[in-house]
Amino acid sequence: MPIDYSKWDKIELSDDSDIEVHPNVDKRSFIRWKQRDIHEKRHQRNIEIKSILIQLTMYAKLNKRVDYLLDNLSSNDLLDQSKVLEILNKSFDPKEKFDYEKLKEEKGSDLRKGLKDLEFSKEEIESTPPYNEMIEDLFVQIKEDHPEAASDSEKLLGYIKEHRAKIDDVLSKQTIKLDELLYQKSLLISSEDYHTGFDRSFLNKDKEEDDEPPQPKKTVTTVETINSPQKADTSSSQPKTDEEAFDELQVLPQTAEFAKIPYKELEKSAQFLIAHPSICTEHQKDSLIMTAFDRQLEGDTNGAKQIIYQSLLLQYISQLAGPHASKDQTIRAVKLFFTKLKDSSLPASKAFEADVENTVNHIKTRCEVIRKEQLENAGEDEQLIQLKSLDDSSELIVNPPEEGSEEYKIFTSSLSPEMQAAVRSGSLDEVNKVFATMKIADAEQTLEIFNQCGVIGVSGILENEQEFEQLKEEYEERQNLPEHGVARETAQEHQHDLTPDVVD
Repeated sequence: MPIDYSKWDKIELSDDSDIEVHPNVDKRSFIRWKQRDIHEKRHQRNIEIKSILIQLTMYAKLNKRVDYLLDNLSSNDLLDQSKVLEILNKSFDPKEKFDYEKLKEEKGSDLRKGLKDLEFSKEEIESTPPYNEMIEDLFVQIKEDHPEAASDSEKLLGYIKEHRAKIDDVLSKQTIKLDELLYQKSLLISSEDYHTGFDRSFLNKDKEEDDEPPQPKKTVTTVETINSPQKADTSSSQPKTDEEAFDELQVLPQTAEFAKIPYKELEKSAQFLIAHPSICTEHQKDSLIMTAFDRQLEGDTNGAKQIIYQSLLLQYISQLAGPHASKDQTIRAVKLFFTKLKDSSLPASKAFEADVENTVNHIKTRCEVIRKEQLENAGEDEQLIQLKSLDDSSELIVNPPEEGSEEYKIFTSSLSPEMQAAVRSGSLDEVNKVFATMKIADAEQTLEIFNQCGVIGVSGILENEQEFEQLKEEYEERQNLPEHGVARETAQEHQHDLTPDVVD
């Protein structure tokens, strides 16, 4: 079945991604080229975002100064350059210029997510001129381009207002372009978006939600004595395992109700999330995905797709709002995302639909694998290993290694106490009883330790003198072989003797 990689068109490629390329194309070279292309596009996008941010901030400051001059100076006063500079420097900081750190402090949490991780070099900040100087240059430029404005105050005022209108037009267009760049940036995963998962055991509640009733205080009488036992601290500082984290995945009642809304009714889903923004979290998305697995394992593919669609809505809105988003930020993210989603011609809508289909197909495949593994594991649980001789004329003998030898150290350190006791008993039946309680993998590992220790030997009966002479010749031949040859033959002989029977 062909594999659809269209989902990855909207997600950047890492250096360990499992991808398939044409046989004539070197995979490492392809990944390096793809990474270079990704980094170049990301760098170019950040440059455009920074340039537009500087432009929008600068034009807003210029408009503020122009409006102040138009409100406080007459048209004749505007012809006097020295008077214009005097009132500017008196009312505004002459050295004020673009400062990214100061902008972040002023905006605070209102600064959009994609603008918080920008980096401006010292040269970029120093290259921006002060705002008052830019106003001075504006007056000079108007008078150079229109000489009649140098003496006619009405014409000068008209050109200033015309320039003011052009700035407003640029501001509106650049704001739309900045929104589009930030939206493209939010669709892609980068190192700036990494955050720790499963690090909170609570959810932010809406103000409308009823608080839990206070628990009544209990009076406890205790008698203090020397060495009195203390109550054990219920909190644990040890990190939770993956299994414990998955055990905490619990679908909230509001999330369960949201999952039942038909995924084609986008307006109804949007209104529900606006009323309950607290469920727009990765935690609730993961909880819903787990229930989608359960539905698919039950054979309900349509029910699984319904849950997957709603869970991905929570994921996209959570990522768009950003980590630790406030209620208002989440609501704005809901409105923005559903506006894009309702227009099927937009790339965002197509990418989301493709993500839904890929997730549905992935869960189908994983559930098929899980069913096969469950069947295989059920069959393996019924198998066990038992030792017996392959030759009816011989029998296996159980002997522990000689104390003080290297084999004895392996014997005491690698085998379980139960198996050591069974070997010391000298009974093959006791050894097989211990094997009967072990899993296949553990039993095979124990057989390897047996080979290293030499705890299993072979005892046989020679029928006549001819067999004795033949055995004697084989022994003498082994003594004359090089040492590595004897070791190899002995290992092969042990391997042959210890061939186990797997009993179903």
